[in-house]
Amino acid sequence: MRRILSALLAVAITAICLWFLLTPEIMTSLVRVSAEARPLPILAAIVLSALVQWLRAWRFAVMTTGRLALPGAALVRIAFQLNFLNFTLPFRLGELSYPVLMRRHLGYGLLHSAGVLLIARLFDLATVGAILLGMAAWLDLVGGAGRVALVLGALGLGLAPFGLVFAGKALRPSLGRLPRIGDAAVRLTAGLDAIGSRGAGLTAVGLGFALWLVFGLAAILVAQAVVATVSPGAAMLGAAAGNVAFALPINGIAGIGPAQAAWVAATTRVGVPWDDAVISALALHAVVLTNAIVFGAVATLSGLGHRPRTTQG
Repeated sequence: MRRILSALLAVAITAICLWFLLTPEIMTSLVRVSAEARPLPILAAIVLSALVQWLRAWRFAVMTTGRLALPGAALVRIAFQLNFLNFTLPFRLGELSYPVLMRRHLGYGLLHSAGVLLIARLFDLATVGAILLGMAAWLDLVGGAGRVALVLGALGLGLAPFGLVFAGKALRPSLGRLPRIGDAAVRLTAGLDAIGSRGAGLTAVGLGFALWLVFGLAAILVAQAVVATVSPGAAMLGAAAGNVAFALPINGIAGIGPAQAAWVAATTRVGVPWDDAVISALALHAVVLTNAIVFGAVATLSGLGHRPRTTQG
């Protein structure tokens, strides 16, 4: 019953967003844009979206092992599969697949991998928030003291991952002594030890900024391939707003919902016409969804013949 209710709620969220965004004028513009869009920037954006997942796999490798070596093929496949499931399953249920995939293909314990994913998502939230506030300050959305507050907020969020690692490492010994749940807490926070060294910590945080800036570049290419009114700054702002919304556990079917609404709200705030904001939001979603489906399918099919590993912890 809960699954049925979740699916119905996801359908309702998608339907509401599409009803709100897809006016008759937008539908007419979409038909026109589909014929006039420039294909090369869109293809480049698809490649950049794939690069985002590779960078994410590299960060998973660093946060799991503490080593700076590039990710292996198995971890790259897992990153693409995780991205695919996050789009195809509502309410971020795809996240549950990551510990299972890590255990099956690389042998890591469920709690260990779940903790790594949780830390990575906290890093993502802080990083995307820093980009959002930084772009809002850059585009002068709020003047005077408000702009200073945006800059300070961006700096604070940008440094937050380092604070998380420092605080987590300091608390781990105490967590391990907790009755009944101490062992589970140690396993869940093992990723903090992996990135406790200066090199691993800086690499993990740097890869987080790199992958979201690459995503922002993909958003710029897509927006400018379909409309002429979305500046690079507006696209970067819209991408950050959409990514923050996509992280919320209220997404609809195939990722359609709050992310596109957030893009429209952010880009219209800096002067992008409503129609162009909606068209560019839907075009970006089409690119990232295509990337998720195509590369997710390839990753799944290429990993079918691999035998499961034994658990490593």
